[in-house]
Amino acid sequence: MESHILASQLRRPNGEEASEVAQKMNEANRALNLKCIELLQLRASESLLEIGPGNGAFVADILSMASDISYMGLDWSPDMVEEAKRLNEHLVEQGCAQFQQGSSEQLPFEASTFNKVLTVHTLYFWKNPGDHLAEIRRVMKPNSLFCIAFGDRAFMKDLPFVPYGFNLYDCAEVCALLRSCGFQIVDTYQHKESGLSNTGEHVDKVINIITSKV
Repeated sequence: MESHILASQLRRPNGEEASEVAQKMNEANRALNLKCIELLQLRASESLLEIGPGNGAFVADILSMASDISYMGLDWSPDMVEEAKRLNEHLVEQGCAQFQQGSSEQLPFEASTFNKVLTVHTLYFWKNPGDHLAEIRRVMKPNSLFCIAFGDRAFMKDLPFVPYGFNLYDCAEVCALLRSCGFQIVDTYQHKESGLSNTGEHVDKVINIITSKV
């Protein structure tokens, strides 16, 4: 897949390539997602919003962290929402998981709805990140936890698809952005691993994970 097409698919998987792209993203990001889920420290009966879950490959892992967790997945891609519903049909039928199409720039939820919010590899695509963060803060309950993960600029800048619509950041920039939007930084982590990129090449990944609260 040509770099500009891959970039478009990573931003919003759609059409015939959507399922394959989602599967490759899941394979490339499994260890990272599991680390973020661990850092959320989910407790019984909490509600979680995941922004950009793709086909919902890690929903079962989230729900296994504690009893009676309520999961909501919001993805910009209608194709991913439908696939997530299909792949997690039993969880949807049980009433513990839901999926909606939408953008974190205008979240379709009431204020103070969620105990935890998670988003992985979505920050690059936010045209006005402050607007997205303000919305995320709005739907979080007091003293709730937000976990955001993104590839560090130094690692990401040489990937072939990055010139096509990716905005890159380092950890300090995102911490400052979070603070400016009313978040308090809890901790920062660097997740490092050698593995496959979305192009199928072996790379040394450096991913920033920031936890913050309101």
